[in-house]
Amino acid sequence: MDSLFAAIDLGSNAVKLKIIQMNAAQMETLEDLSVQIPLGDEVFLSNTIKLETVKEAIETLNYFKKIMESYGVVNYKAVATSALREAENSKNIVEIIRMKTGLEVEVVEDTIEKYLTYKSIRDKVPNYKDVRKGALIVEVNSGSCDISIYYQNKLIKNDEIKLGIKGLKYMLMDFENRTVNYPHVLKEFVETRTSHIWPNIEAKKLNHFLAIGGDAKQIKDRLFNGKDHIPMKAFKKICKDALNNDFELRQHVEREGGNWYEFLATLIVYDVFSDLVDSDDIWVPNVSLRDGILAEQVEHAYGLTRYKSFNNDVYHLAYEISKRYKSEEAHFKNMEVLAISIFKALKADYVFHARDEMLLRLAAILHEIGKFTRMRDYLITSYEKISNLDIFGVKREESLLIAHICRLISSSEQKVYESNIPGITSEDQLRIFKLASILSIADALDKSKKQRIEIVDAEITDSRLIIAIKRTDPCVLEEWSFEYTIDNFANTFGIIPELKDVDE
Repeated sequence: MDSLFAAIDLGSNAVKLKIIQMNAAQMETLEDLSVQIPLGDEVFLSNTIKLETVKEAIETLNYFKKIMESYGVVNYKAVATSALREAENSKNIVEIIRMKTGLEVEVVEDTIEKYLTYKSIRDKVPNYKDVRKGALIVEVNSGSCDISIYYQNKLIKNDEIKLGIKGLKYMLMDFENRTVNYPHVLKEFVETRTSHIWPNIEAKKLNHFLAIGGDAKQIKDRLFNGKDHIPMKAFKKICKDALNNDFELRQHVEREGGNWYEFLATLIVYDVFSDLVDSDDIWVPNVSLRDGILAEQVEHAYGLTRYKSFNNDVYHLAYEISKRYKSEEAHFKNMEVLAISIFKALKADYVFHARDEMLLRLAAILHEIGKFTRMRDYLITSYEKISNLDIFGVKREESLLIAHICRLISSSEQKVYESNIPGITSEDQLRIFKLASILSIADALDKSKKQRIEIVDAEITDSRLIIAIKRTDPCVLEEWSFEYTIDNFANTFGIIPELKDVDE
């Protein structure tokens, strides 16, 4: 098995390469390179990236490609983040890069970028288990600020606020033309934009504060000798000096090659959020998107299970969304279990997409969120809400698939699956029908929401799917509901589902 892996990140300020080798289940870094290219500034100012800058990026990527070839790297993944996400000529740039370098670049959505970055915590933070018990994570990047809460080993909150460094930098420059107290004006602005989430953070009494992202790393490198742990008192001293526009501090930052306004904007955001936790220090760990990409590659190549907790963060956040919409937790968690039991039985004979199990679980968790605002036709409302959700670790196109799966649940009314779903490929349409058929049965088997039925086993026999069940009470409602699911399931899978009672 190939033990070499590489990750390329086209970020807002730099293009980066990391190459690792797996040795005895440990990652050994062979190369970790970064070339400064200001993609983000151009996008912020003009919504496009100029050809000269693209050429510069291509030169760097060709250089990275030669390095990968010198090591014999075959397994690589190249991604682009916010700059190319927001650039109007993004698709053209990706195609030019492919033609000029041969590298396939994926423009990843923010939900995927965050998921991969957090996954790297597993390998880069020695006491990650303690961090997951209670921590506030703040990442300031070029286009936004991400706020996350780990609590009791679960990721329970992940919000994006439009407080990007590029925008804040130009706000500071504007404020400076109006008042000498311009840093305090920006802090007031940040406070007004974030105060609505403060009570939720303070209520958890978190005792870890993690500042992640390239801008946080520059703070620790330029002012704290690259130390991962920065004493809170020392950090607050720097914040006070920066807010007072300390001339010596500004000179130091600029001598080190930093942009004073970007530095100040970053510091102010971290200053505001650091007041909300009870921590003696600020931790700036060396986590990155590149490390998350590599973790994902290694996990799949070696079948590793050590990222299980971080993979499950996708579901924990979905639970929080569903509970926020007042869905019945016992019901959607039971549906999740029932659906996966059927899914695993079908996997023995039917082909599913690698991410179908995840989509099915998320659909089970989120299917009733529409009831919060509309009881009538709530599945249609759930479809509309899910279509517009940013689901952590899930692509936009996958959110739409989840929405359609929920819309087509047929456990209390006859629904005929349409021959064509606008905007959905034939392959994805079949995925929707398969997963909706499974979820319909799961919903039927808990129609009373009293968890009366347990699936003991499920297996395919000739032309039937035999679902062996145990009942705790009479299940007339569940049996009636189950009958509505039979036709769509049979038309989709070519077999008839059948319930079979088993003895205690």
